[in-house]
Amino acid sequence: MSESLPPHDGTRPRVLILVKGLGLGGVERILSESIPYLNRDRFDYELCYFTPWKDDVVPAFQEAGIATFCLDISTDASPGNITKVRSFLRQREYHLIHSHSPFPSAVARMIAPRESLHGIVHTEHSLPGSRNWITRTANRITYPRCDVVVSVSQVVKADVDKGRIFRPKSSRLVYGGIGEAALTQVSEDQVLAVRSELGIPEDDKVVGNVAHLRSQKGHDVWLKTAARVLESSPSTTFVIVGREKQRGHQEELESLAASLGISDRVRFVGFRPDPYPYLAAMDVFLMTSEFEGFPIALVEAMAMGRPVVSTDVGGVSEAIGEEETGLLAPAGDDGALARHVVALLEDAPRRKAMAVRASSRARSEFTVERMVDLVEQTYDELLPA
Repeated sequence: MSESLPPHDGTRPRVLILVKGLGLGGVERILSESIPYLNRDRFDYELCYFTPWKDDVVPAFQEAGIATFCLDISTDASPGNITKVRSFLRQREYHLIHSHSPFPSAVARMIAPRESLHGIVHTEHSLPGSRNWITRTANRITYPRCDVVVSVSQVVKADVDKGRIFRPKSSRLVYGGIGEAALTQVSEDQVLAVRSELGIPEDDKVVGNVAHLRSQKGHDVWLKTAARVLESSPSTTFVIVGREKQRGHQEELESLAASLGISDRVRFVGFRPDPYPYLAAMDVFLMTSEFEGFPIALVEAMAMGRPVVSTDVGGVSEAIGEEETGLLAPAGDDGALARHVVALLEDAPRRKAMAVRASSRARSEFTVERMVDLVEQTYDELLPA
């Protein structure tokens, strides 16, 4: 962090967006895609993150003129780290702190100076199963110091509200949103370029997924589902777009594909900064996660007119609406997932009808613009009149 920090504007309430890292995950993408919709005539926004090596979307904030600070903190509550956060918060004198990661949020709740602070807001983006027990416990026991917890789905909100002792002062639902990029039309030429790049046969249907390669996403079940689909629909290519997040996990998945005899039908694309042409090339979006808070990649697929087959976990059913824009199956049930995929691949009118409903639903109910507006209404409620 720079020793010489820029001064605040002084005429607007000062809001700190606090997050662990700014890599390429769903939370970070939501934050960066929120930038055009922030009411900067009303609020003076700044951003602070802890983990210096997760900085992929930092340029988006800097280019927008939003002051951005890295405290270079690992995920432990050592006295030195606590002192560093306390010093930063005292120096900046924020009116509101809005956190998006459990560990930084717990630290801020415990030590944030209250002289200028009118409220602490925290957004819960996922269920506790995605965190270690220390972070989960620290997050929960500091809830009473939080003025508002915003949950990205009803199932996440239900988890927040179930605490008898450690509950926030207020809890509300604000669905996660998708940005402008997912709402932009992808050309037919771009789709053809993707099919050519991946060597997809001209007559093949495409089933795909966009997600980091980690165990939570259930790509082992995804591949087993693919093998079952190919038994009924052999002219299908399967595409996985995403960066390896657990060392050796892609190799494990490639070995599984080989053991299932489907290596020639599966494409591991890796990370793509612009995944939307790949989404547009899919006939069905298949997600096999073990748990989710609110799956932004799935909603992006919906916005682009892709029908969805997914495990019924977390906020997935809230996003798709059973039978409306997609089909659900129990987590781990590759047989049921495969039957749903085959049913859609073999029924073009049904698939297309779902695609139309999916796009309409995502674009009307789950946009970043709507999300930001609701969150800023929460800020106004916390600030003095």
